Amino acid sequence: MRRSTQPDGRAFLVLALFCLGTGFTFAQSPANLPAEVIAYADLVFYNGKILTADDRFTIVEAVAIRDGKFLARGNNDRILSMAGPGTRRIDLEGNSVDPGFIDTHLHSAFLGNIAKRGTEGRLDFEDVASGLEELRELVSQYPAGKQLFLAGPSNRALLLEVTLAQLDAAAPNNPISISCPNNQNVVNSLMLARIPADTPGILKDQNGNPTGQIRGGAAGIVKYEFMPWPDVDEMVEKQKIELERYVVQGLTTIEGRGQGLTITVFRDLWKRGELVPRIRLAMEFLRENGSPEAYLKRLGNLTDFGDDMLKFFGATVQVVDGSGGAYTADFPKIRVAESSPYDRYGQNKWEETGDVATSDRRNILLANRYGWTITAMHSQGDQSNDVLLDVYLEAHQENPLNGRHFAIDHGDMWRPRHLDLLKEMDVIPSVFTFPISRSEGYLESYGADALHQMLPVKSLIEAGIYPAAEADTRPPNSAPLFQIKNFITRKDPNGRVWNPDEKISRQEALHMYGLWAARYTGEEDLLGSIENGKLADLVVLGGDFMTFPEDELDKLRVLMTVIDGKVAYEASGAF
Repeated sequence: MRRSTQPDGRAFLVLALFCLGTGFTFAQSPANLPAEVIAYADLVFYNGKILTADDRFTIVEAVAIRDGKFLARGNNDRILSMAGPGTRRIDLEGNSVDPGFIDTHLHSAFLGNIAKRGTEGRLDFEDVASGLEELRELVSQYPAGKQLFLAGPSNRALLLEVTLAQLDAAAPNNPISISCPNNQNVVNSLMLARIPADTPGILKDQNGNPTGQIRGGAAGIVKYEFMPWPDVDEMVEKQKIELERYVVQGLTTIEGRGQGLTITVFRDLWKRGELVPRIRLAMEFLRENGSPEAYLKRLGNLTDFGDDMLKFFGATVQVVDGSGGAYTADFPKIRVAESSPYDRYGQNKWEETGDVATSDRRNILLANRYGWTITAMHSQGDQSNDVLLDVYLEAHQENPLNGRHFAIDHGDMWRPRHLDLLKEMDVIPSVFTFPISRSEGYLESYGADALHQMLPVKSLIEAGIYPAAEADTRPPNSAPLFQIKNFITRKDPNGRVWNPDEKISRQEALHMYGLWAARYTGEEDLLGSIENGKLADLVVLGGDFMTFPEDELDKLRVLMTVIDGKVAYEASGAF
């Protein structure tokens, strides 16, 4: 007969009474136990308002952190009892503690991305004659044969009017590439000769001759394969300093797209143990890639690969529309600049490749087929959302997207027709507040009626679609509290409130920078709220977030930023 391994209840009771009577106990006192057996909290915050931002938006007085994770939360007495001789105790004096802020689209913080444009100078190119003279003068400063990578404007003169013959005459001895906003490149014949002739994206005239304009895969070869890298060690030091500017604003996780240089810089910081804050990268290897399947087969699927500090959360491709008023939108513009190369309905980058079938649309379908998540997808216009959701739906029918944190970013112009598809495929919208903070530009291009319909954040939430928040800009406006103020008030710099029905609550705003933002990378079980066992990222504010005047939320001072249970920033004299 099998013997039970459970102790007999009566025998255990007798033994317990004996021990109590003799003063013998089973356990040693905590003072005598080795560190491996028991440990006090590393940090304790008490006497404050801990906004856990969990599903119930629980608010407690205190929280304890140990070994990089939240140990416990509750009232002051309970949490202070977890403090030992080496614990740092921080009296909050009634101030708020929020979960660490997560920005889902902040690639402007990644210096490796910025370093890849215009390494030899910039051209104004206001008209063809003056632009060609600028080009001749700049080229004359370099030896014959040297490749030159320049930056230029997105205007009619450079993108529609200048000819390949004119570029060749201005730069007869140097391969040149002029990189313009909205991912358009102009090259001369010497640079064009370096690109394989069958590469998608070499634009041609009605006679089948190259125009000097390249897009898609052809532009990708110049940008990713021909351009030289700067000194990586120097970039690492600059990136480390740059990230400190965002930690001061309370950002504990920064997410965005990154190419090879960006990945290398962050890898080096990570290896040195100096990567702060957490970084999440959508890899650019499919962006403007004319041979996507070869890369997918060689690289394999790295979605969600990494550790708590550095992780790849998917891949990104060339997106549909532009920026700076070049949105692919059926909100027709009421004003188009005379120099603009676009009509009232904006830019469609996939059509500009010369063949939509070989545009980055194909890259989305292939990525999904090989298991990759597609994310970090800039889309400012409503027609751009149509196009992206259409290709997502085609991918979804082959390999469902649900639970795989596919995303579309910015979201100025979400329309009611988009909501069912977002929900059906579980596509996560990430939104910023440009229509509020940059309202004058929107008014000039689209008018008040259109602006009133933009940024329908409350409608997304009420439809059961939980958007993440982003800034997509550099300091000071990258500050989460600045963006949160805009989401809550919808008040622009001139005091005008745009569509008050789309205002959201403070709780919802914190979720957008916390728990809902964590969903964007599939990490809602690790990040985004102050809950036992989650990674210990938090922000201490110099006031009560829940009662501070909403118009002044951006003035709430960040007193401390904690990442992975360690103090990453502390304001002088704050504690």
